[in-house]
Amino acid sequence: GNLMYGSDEGDRLTPGERGLRESFTNLLQMAIRNNYNEMFVFEDDAIPHLNFTQLFKELPRECRKADVLVLGAMLTYKNKKQWPKGTCFKPDPRTYGTFAVLYRRSAFQPILNWLMETNIGPLDSVYRHLLYEGIDIRVAYPPFLAIMDVSHRSSVSKNRGIDRISVEERAELHEWNLDEYPMSKIVV
Repeated sequence: GNLMYGSDEGDRLTPGERGLRESFTNLLQMAIRNNYNEMFVFEDDAIPHLNFTQLFKELPRECRKADVLVLGAMLTYKNKKQWPKGTCFKPDPRTYGTFAVLYRRSAFQPILNWLMETNIGPLDSVYRHLLYEGIDIRVAYPPFLAIMDVSHRSSVSKNRGIDRISVEERAELHEWNLDEYPMSKIVV
């Protein structure tokens, strides 16, 4: 979609990015109001791993206890040698993705505050802020417990999805074994 200016520092957000931020603001307000302890959030383009439940149970303790557990992510390193090592790593500024995440109550208010006080970037840029605030964030990997369906144009950003890179290239880049994500409508 067309870019819109955020209120802080003139950063640009697409209408889809603004809509996702607004939806998530409403979701967090509901979670706080209803006193949820945790919530899984899967966007409509999230594709869970074939063995999601078993892989989740097998995650290391530090992963399962994180305030925010990213179940699938995009890593935007130019070289795979730069990728974080080991299972259940902490994200850095090159880690993106909110399509499949487990949020715990301890993270609800800090995320909500960030959403209401800033318009600096898309929702997945909140991870940097949360790490700065001391919120424990982990990325469940390998393998990712969910991937995003990139076989169609994104309604959030025209720079994501099939129009930018083929499904096969995306799978290779992010080390996705598409056979492990059977709910996928991805045609390869």
